[in-house]
Amino acid sequence: MVTVDLSHVLKSGIQVYPGDPEVVIIPALSVGNDLVNVQSIHMGSQSGTHVDSPWHVIEHGLKLDQISLEHFFGRAVIVDATGLHPRQEIPHERFQAAEIDSPRIIIVKTRWSHYFGSSKYLEHPFPSLKSLQYLLDKGVRTIALDFLSLDRTPGDGEEFTLQNHYLWSSAGGVIGENFTNIDAINFPDIWLSMLPLNLGDVDGAPVRAVAIDGKSL
Repeated sequence: MVTVDLSHVLKSGIQVYPGDPEVVIIPALSVGNDLVNVQSIHMGSQSGTHVDSPWHVIEHGLKLDQISLEHFFGRAVIVDATGLHPRQEIPHERFQAAEIDSPRIIIVKTRWSHYFGSSKYLEHPFPSLKSLQYLLDKGVRTIALDFLSLDRTPGDGEEFTLQNHYLWSSAGGVIGENFTNIDAINFPDIWLSMLPLNLGDVDGAPVRAVAIDGKSL
C-alpha cells in the first residue's frame, strides 16, 4: 500500500492557535523505576493536525461522536492554492479549476505548512465564503487545510471572524486543519484517512492523517 503521512508530529512546544492550551509531553513512568515507559500528555482538542466538529463554533452543533466516520475517510481531490500572498483570500477560480464532482474530501494546498512553527504561519491564506458555498453545493462536507484555520487568523488591528467556520459547520461539515506534506502526494487516485481520536462528545480531536494511493488498495 502506498501511503503519505500528512500529520505534524505532536510534541512539547508545537505551535497552536493563539490562546489554545500548549502541548506538553513528559515522562510519567520509566522502565528503570516503574518497569514501563509511559508519557504524560497535556494538550488541547485542537492541537496539531486535527479536525473540528460543528460544536466547535455552534452551540447546538454536532459533537465529534455524533459525526459518521464516513466524514473522515474517502476519495479526495487537491485544490491548488499555492503561490499566494500572506492573508490573501484564495481566488474562487482555484476551486472551480479542481475536479470536485464526486470526491468526499477536499484538500486545500497552499504550502503554508512550510512556515509551521513561525509567526508567518499565522498569516496564511484562507477560502472565501463564495468558495466554501461552492463546495457545499457540490456536496462536499469535509475540507482539509495545510494551514492554521478555515478563517483568516487576524493580525494586529484586524477584526476577529469565524464566518467561514459558521458557514461550513452550519451545514454539518468537518474541518481538518494543520495538515502538512501535501506535495508528497504524487498519485491521482487519492484516498484520505483523517480519523480522529475517540474523545467522545467533544469539539474536535487530533488525527493521524494519511493519504493512500487508491490503486494500491
